[in-house]
Amino acid sequence: MIARAVALVGIIAVVATAQLPSWVLDAQRALRDEIRRSMDSLAIEGIKKPYYLEYTLRYRWSARASVAYGAVLDSERTQTARVTVGIRVGSPERDNTNFFDAALLFFGGGEQEEPYRNRLIPHELTYGVLRRQLWLATDAAYKAAVEQYAKKEAVLKNRVQRDTTPDFVLLPPATVADTAAPLPRVSLGTVVAHLERISAIAREYPALQQATITFEHLPELVLFVNSEGRSAVKIHRQVGIEIVATTQAADGMPLAQTYAVYARTLEELPSWDSLARALRGVAQRLTYQAAAPAIEEPYSGPVLFRGQAAAELFAQVFAPNLVAQRPQLSEQGVQQQERFGAFQNKLGARVMAEFLSVESAPQQTMIGNVPAAAAYRIDDEGIQPEPLTLVRGGYLEHLLSSRVPTRRIRYSNGRSRGGGAMYDVLLLRCNDRSRVASDAQLLDRMMSILKRRDLPYGYIVTELLNQNLLYTAVYQQTGGTFPSGGDNHIPALTVERIWRDGRRERVRGVVVSPGGYQVFRDVVAVGRSQYVQNLLAPSVISPYQTGGAQYVLATIATPDLLVEDVELRPIEDGFPTPPLIPGPLAERAGGRK
Repeated sequence: MIARAVALVGIIAVVATAQLPSWVLDAQRALRDEIRRSMDSLAIEGIKKPYYLEYTLRYRWSARASVAYGAVLDSERTQTARVTVGIRVGSPERDNTNFFDAALLFFGGGEQEEPYRNRLIPHELTYGVLRRQLWLATDAAYKAAVEQYAKKEAVLKNRVQRDTTPDFVLLPPATVADTAAPLPRVSLGTVVAHLERISAIAREYPALQQATITFEHLPELVLFVNSEGRSAVKIHRQVGIEIVATTQAADGMPLAQTYAVYARTLEELPSWDSLARALRGVAQRLTYQAAAPAIEEPYSGPVLFRGQAAAELFAQVFAPNLVAQRPQLSEQGVQQQERFGAFQNKLGARVMAEFLSVESAPQQTMIGNVPAAAAYRIDDEGIQPEPLTLVRGGYLEHLLSSRVPTRRIRYSNGRSRGGGAMYDVLLLRCNDRSRVASDAQLLDRMMSILKRRDLPYGYIVTELLNQNLLYTAVYQQTGGTFPSGGDNHIPALTVERIWRDGRRERVRGVVVSPGGYQVFRDVVAVGRSQYVQNLLAPSVISPYQTGGAQYVLATIATPDLLVEDVELRPIEDGFPTPPLIPGPLAERAGGRK
């Protein structure tokens, strides 16, 4: 199955534009002029000239603050400009790309080489300054490309290639723009004042060891120009607030609770009063969790994933497989993509329960009354995305692709973000009304499965730990001791055990072991309402390969999910010793001064 080409003729598509300042117009002119000069003159005697060249300039105005217990930990504003050069030597049928060589992986990124990926340049840009930076970066990129092409050619001389997929497919010229919304501004001082007031609430919960609120505002102007005559200008808007609290149980087990919200503008975030309630909820859940018993034995049986847990399960286990990935050639042969590569050869195959479908709607800005933070109109390669049904009735129909051709998908469908193809706004829907159930009906169906399998109890999971929060804030707060369960396992933060007679108890120390995307083939019923989660998701194509972003905004909308069989495991790691005496806030709570 081959996705339809996005552009068949040269176009000028204006999505939405506003008057751009003169320095932006000068920057666009510098990008075009240096591309023209490089394509005409860049060469090494006896070696192929570049046949394709692209520049991406990102100009970011960022504001960041972190607070804890009513005090500021750090606060800063930064203004940065970075340029990335992409260059291809050879021909579209065979060039220097789609080849893995560890020795060249970091070429251009070390202190001794001119960087050409995310190259930091002066943010007070002028035409001449930008031309000079592009000249140096292009020179380094071309030298690296020539070396990589030579190594690839040497490998191919000793191998018979059965896969004749080209390395690239050229497109006609096009000009697109999405700049109607102005770059959003924010008063960092006002934001910090609100966060100080809200974070002071943590003082009321002595069981907490640490509790932080982090704010980031990352508006960005992106200019893209390539040698095909394709150009794009867009404004990327992103703002987020993360609340993370950690503590230890009496037996030393590290525990965490989180809350994160992301949007395009500050106005789309919840109100300050809502964020205060969110912090109280985090603190209360963590306090209850610390007092709960730890599970002691593995479990395999029905699990009801509610709200955030259902969306996070889909985001971590299923969604990354929906991205098209090209196997990399190396000196050892073709390196298959084991990381989220399960669907590369499964177009037309059943990948989830037959009453479920998955849609990609990258231009949908609202889902119900919740803003879709990952919505966009132009991707990083200057291509406008269109809605796609990825899974219909359980069967895989499409994959999300960039301009890197694969055996089954030769053309981009506008999903290049953060350096490679990436999932965006994904909607998980149910096509069979008989599978849609109320909360009570979902529990009844769980009880029926428990009875049939003669299991004394099942589990309800309402919060799973997001990977971005795990690897940044949670690990930082716990000194890297938080038990994650290892690869392909997801720590569960809020879990209830429910007996067949209806009794419930909160438990801790649970790790979900879904066993891959197949867990979605075992979904037996879904809830009536959809939960919308905006998250920072790990890039599917490794940033070490692309030089792109480590995390990219995504939006997931799912109903509650009743899964017939899921494995849950207890945490069996050793734990650090808890503090020897209670914290000082505990004394205040006890009435002592």
